[in-house]
Amino acid sequence: MASDEDPSLKHKALFDPTINYGHILTAVSFIVAGAGAYYGMRAELESVDQRVAKIENTLQQLASVLIVTARQDERLVAIERRVDRLEEAPVRK
Repeated sequence: MASDEDPSLKHKALFDPTINYGHILTAVSFIVAGAGAYYGMRAELESVDQRVAKIENTLQQLASVLIVTARQDERLVAIERRVDRLEEAPVRK
């Protein structure tokens, strides 16, 4: 009767080695969720890659427009200088 009085022996945890349908369902659910997360992230990364490629293409187009605009600005500055020199030149009679 000494074991009935010892509180540490009453609450000892026991391991149940049996496997039931709930355990199998939980394991299958984890595997399916993991596979779904993997393929979902893979699809999302492909989508992000496509968007980044489009953004890079747009940036290249903007860079070419910026170059053309800079060239036009330089041409305008050159024309302004020519006009200023013509206006400053003495008028011959």
